[in-house]
Amino acid sequence: MQKILIVDDSAAIREQLTAILSPLAECHVAANGQEAVDKIRETQGKAKNFELVIMDVIMPEKDGLTAVKEIREFEKENGWSGNDTLTIIIATTIKDPSRILIAQYECGADAYIAKPFTEETVLQTLRNNGLRLGTGLNGFTQHQNQWS
Repeated sequence: MQKILIVDDSAAIREQLTAILSPLAECHVAANGQEAVDKIRETQGKAKNFELVIMDVIMPEKDGLTAVKEIREFEKENGWSGNDTLTIIIATTIKDPSRILIAQYECGADAYIAKPFTEETVLQTLRNNGLRLGTGLNGFTQHQNQWS
């Protein structure tokens, strides 16, 4: 089963995303950007890395954009490329799409989801980023990461 890391300081958002995604993959959570970076680093060399990270932007300790930059740097340092890299989607309440697109580009995220979101919005964003969803244990498969 594929692994997803959901990162948000709001327990309600973590629960909502887990409810949407747990039928499709094994969900793990982190409450801030530093926890997320630590969890990614812990996966190095393990057989099952995360395939997807959904990261809030505004969080205590380490914001999402800084965390995404650190994760992308960690991937480079460890020679992760192509399908080894994580698909990272930032989640935000910021209403200015141009500001979010700039932030997404600068930090290295693949896409963004605006809060509040619906189940269909989340699933469509995953499909739009090359993540196929279906039924059964292999229903969530990454075909190609946009950072390849």
